[in-house]
Amino acid sequence: MPLGLLALGSWLEGRHVVIVDGRFELAPEARVVELARSALLLGVSVRTGEPLREALGVSQAARAASPRLPVVWGGPHVLVDPESCFASGVVDGCVPGAGEEPLQAAVAALRSERPLASAPGLRVEGGGEAMAPAAPPTRLWPRADYSLLDVERYFEERGARRLDYCSSRGRRDAPDWLGLRPERVVGEVLELGERYRASELCFQDEDFFADPGRVEAIAGGLIDAGAPLGWRAEGWPGDVLEAGPAGLRRLADSGCLGLQLLVAGVARERLLETAARLRGAGLGGRFVFEVGEADGPGELAAAVSAARALCAMDSRFLTPIRQRRPSAAETGPGRSLEAWATFDSTPWRDAGTERRLARVAFYFAEAQRPPGRRLGKHLLRVLSLLRVRLGFFALDLERVAVELAALVRTGRTRPAPGD
Repeated sequence: MPLGLLALGSWLEGRHVVIVDGRFELAPEARVVELARSALLLGVSVRTGEPLREALGVSQAARAASPRLPVVWGGPHVLVDPESCFASGVVDGCVPGAGEEPLQAAVAALRSERPLASAPGLRVEGGGEAMAPAAPPTRLWPRADYSLLDVERYFEERGARRLDYCSSRGRRDAPDWLGLRPERVVGEVLELGERYRASELCFQDEDFFADPGRVEAIAGGLIDAGAPLGWRAEGWPGDVLEAGPAGLRRLADSGCLGLQLLVAGVARERLLETAARLRGAGLGGRFVFEVGEADGPGELAAAVSAARALCAMDSRFLTPIRQRRPSAAETGPGRSLEAWATFDSTPWRDAGTERRLARVAFYFAEAQRPPGRRLGKHLLRVLSLLRVRLGFFALDLERVAVELAALVRTGRTRPAPGD
């Protein structure tokens, strides 16, 4: 769920806000054009890479339909290279950093018929030197208004009544980390679960375990309420080890179904110890492995070996292996928008390792996908499980067949696992 857009929309309390999720719209540009004719402002969240083309197309369509409509871009790419956004010719303002207060100021300026440049935290073209990223609001954010989303559509796409929720922002090593009080978190989670008849909730916090005492209090509140729904969160192997067996069992008692763990740079022995702790507490685990071009074939082989060992420990452990995209922040500004749209899709110099990574990612994803009802999907899963068990990923005829079928059926290439 687009929790970032949900937070922005909820912050503009009392305004008429419409969130358009382009993933669900057959013609997102047409939908935006329809809204643009009577809109005060169009805000677009942009990510570096292919999403830039979609953001540009939507912005151009809105500008053509309503030439005086202000267009403001925010999101990760604005932090990387705002000048490339202005060079598109359709962007009036950029919000580097947290967008709640700058967007609220922009709306207030437009309603008062003042220029966008008067809105604090908003950068306009020709506005001089680059400004520091806008800091997160110092006051706790308002309750998320989930009526801004078509929640049932997300449930339908997921095949489960699984709701996303965010209870904190920032990371533990940042001075501006901010978390909601445990009492508020428990109250909102219980109310949302009942209202939307959710069976599961995912904490989408950037650093859910930043404050262990807060996590303990949230777990205690859910236990007192009878642990009415399952929940998941993301953390690091160190969080699992520091919680200890008693702490992990308490998480399980509160309804925790499992944790997603980022394993970059974590030694194999530490991973296996983490997995053993989770298994002992009856918790599942999703261990995310990422391999980049600079890592080479040795790192890929190590990731495959560790993933197979984790799979053998417990069938509830998921071990997706995916390609690590290059960091846009490391490349520096100065590219055109088109160059930014393709910067992360350049073929590796070691084509053999890239092909092996694609095969490995495909078979691990299919092996750990829920069983399908159709015979073909069931057979593909069985074959993938066998390949993972044997560690044999060559002669990938099944993958080629699946990707060709997707191309024929949809006219698009099948996205890589994790995209």
